[in-house]
Amino acid sequence: MKKQFKKSRMQKILAVVILGFFLTLSAGTAPAFASIHKYPETADRVMFRSVQSLRDTDDKAWQVVLYKRVQSGVVNSFNLRLVGFPGIQLQHPVPLNVAAGSREIGKANDIWSESDLPINVGEYNFKSIITQVASNRPLRLSLPVKGEKETALLVPPFVVREWRLLLDTN
Repeated sequence: MKKQFKKSRMQKILAVVILGFFLTLSAGTAPAFASIHKYPETADRVMFRSVQSLRDTDDKAWQVVLYKRVQSGVVNSFNLRLVGFPGIQLQHPVPLNVAAGSREIGKANDIWSESDLPINVGEYNFKSIITQVASNRPLRLSLPVKGEKETALLVPPFVVREWRLLLDTN
């Protein structure tokens, strides 16, 4: 009788654990991995940014920073900064081609010459691009790397989702 009682109790506990697991999976809420950070720059100007580390199609590492500056509630800039490691040189001024699957989204203007950034960094005006991204579908950035035939950086859906959230962040 005791063995049967213990077995029955264990079955109930196991059933509750399994039910809880499936309810968690079916809830439809994904865990939040957003890494959007707010940086006050002056009394009325704030920078919001998303930072990710991604690898290109040649398995080279890139730091990918999408940021916007907001002054007195107005977005002044919405830029994408790409930092290539190690020893990568980007061609300037060359626009950044952006696509989602086979659909060309557009070209982000190269604004690198407006800064004093090193040659391994690309700086692009991304506002006209991000406003056209309507889903979390992966993006393909065609990188203008010196001496390379074609290098692409694939932006996964969770990063695209974060970028779209950044667009709406104030």
